[in-house]
Amino acid sequence: MPEAVKRFTTEYVTAEDRIRISVERADDSLVLLWLTRRLAVRLVPQIVKVVDALPRLGGQAKTAAPSDNVQRRNQMDALGKIEQQAPVLSGELPGDIESHLINSLGVRVRSAGMLLDFKAGEDELIQTFPFTEEALRQWLALLNNTFRKAEWKEDIWPKWITAKGWDEGPDALRLN
Repeated sequence: MPEAVKRFTTEYVTAEDRIRISVERADDSLVLLWLTRRLAVRLVPQIVKVVDALPRLGGQAKTAAPSDNVQRRNQMDALGKIEQQAPVLSGELPGDIESHLINSLGVRVRSAGMLLDFKAGEDELIQTFPFTEEALRQWLALLNNTFRKAEWKEDIWPKWITAKGWDEGPDALRLN
């Protein structure tokens, strides 16, 4: 079982045309996880599905999925709580860093959030990320920003993410 995640940085790497997730583990070791566009495009709708379902899974009364306005407000609340941190890795990468091309993902939904398993090779578990609803919303915004930097135009984003102005203002400046 891999060490727990302390923190991570998500970024688009032009030379690789992939998303790199630089992970700092609880034991201070580092690992790079690489996501292809194909896998990222499949991941986003799964995250959106979980975000849509979480309010109903958390013990609240069974209701329909939240409206776009409620989702947008919840998204902005989550973004307002992002704490600016230095990236996990900056500058030149160490030559001996553990690195994996992720070829499958596992999503496990919990009442308080989600566990996301990153797998390589023959479904070898490389890392598990625990997400609360708030953290999942924050990462979804970072993924959207990453897609835009990569110029990956995909019709996978909900209206509450793509609505004009959702990512403008002081909270948008906090995305790294």
